[in-house]
Amino acid sequence: MRTILFSLISLAGQTALAQVTWQQALDQHRWDQAEPLIQAALRQEETPALLRGLATVYRATGRLADAEATFEKLIVREETAENVEDLARVKTALVRPGNTADLDRAAELYRRSLALRRSTDQDQLKSITAHQRLVQIMVAANKFPEAEAEAQAAIAIRIRILGPQHADVAGDMAILARVYQVQKRLGEAANAWESVLRIQEAAFGVDDLKLAASLDNLAACRQALQQWPQAEAALRRALAIHEVNQGPQHAETTQTVDTLAKFLYDRRRFPEAEVLFQRSLAAWTSLLGEDNPLLATSYENLAVTEAVLLKYDEAEKLYAVALRLRDFDDVNSLRNLAVVFVEQEKYKEAEPLYRRALAALDSPYTTNLEKLPDVLTEYAEVLRKLKRPTDASKMDTRVKGLAAKQAKAKP
Repeated sequence: MRTILFSLISLAGQTALAQVTWQQALDQHRWDQAEPLIQAALRQEETPALLRGLATVYRATGRLADAEATFEKLIVREETAENVEDLARVKTALVRPGNTADLDRAAELYRRSLALRRSTDQDQLKSITAHQRLVQIMVAANKFPEAEAEAQAAIAIRIRILGPQHADVAGDMAILARVYQVQKRLGEAANAWESVLRIQEAAFGVDDLKLAASLDNLAACRQALQQWPQAEAALRRALAIHEVNQGPQHAETTQTVDTLAKFLYDRRRFPEAEVLFQRSLAAWTSLLGEDNPLLATSYENLAVTEAVLLKYDEAEKLYAVALRLRDFDDVNSLRNLAVVFVEQEKYKEAEPLYRRALAALDSPYTTNLEKLPDVLTEYAEVLRKLKRPTDASKMDTRVKGLAAKQAKAKP
């Protein structure tokens, strides 16, 4: 009876699977169902549609080498601009650091896809993506004139078909601006960002969040050009946009507060910087929690400013908290590396790391001692492995003392 029941269940499962076509599973992004169905269909007949479907599954599940091989096979069967461009995307993702041959191969495929679109009179708007991906490849290869030419080509296509004020032209122009920035051609980059902003304002309004990133980039260019009033105006406008759209406590708003505070500090406008650093610290504390090591930088920024303003008591307290947070963060890193060495029985390498972690925890500024018993116990074990029983015993004694103190503190 049990065997019959299992057979019925198995048959029901196969029937349910058969009711779903590979195309339906693919459209619904049900990769685990799509793959066996496509593989089964390919055993019957290898069609371009099935190969493309399988390549899509491989790409979606992170198996890029398999996707590459499948797209290569697909292009032999059906060389379309879309298929060649998808292969180029996979090739780009598989580029090995510093390998110019990989970059050249990816670029060749993008140019091949562009030629196919031109020869078949396809919608030229679809070629913009290939031009923009070529920009990325050319920048990675330090071929900046070619990168600039591809960016200009994308802009020209968009303007010719949709007009100079279309919202998408702003995105195309932003890519060109970044090419200028990478080359330190900051005047041209600033002008390009100004053009981006004009188009975005016309398309989305003056306080749309899309403008904030453009303003940040414009401010960076103006600051590098020592055009201080223009840089400050861009930063303050970006901050206002973040506040309107995301509120004063949002992470992106707070990051912009930090940027503006550092700008004012560099301009020696210390009282204004102080107010913003105080706001930033309060916001990050609310967002991250009081003991997050990432807060150390915010404490130090405010501490430096207070010191310049001769508020030494406040500066000392802020530095003490920053030091405590950094020490606590160092303990995690030191201990994690020490554990790696212990797992490999490299006790000599682990010992100084535990010693440094313990020194950080023993700092007079450290108040969070939750990790101290564990570090002492692990350190004692390493010392025993190194035939230092007396030192290990000292660690054990400290652990017992901490346990007794905790027991006494409990109500």
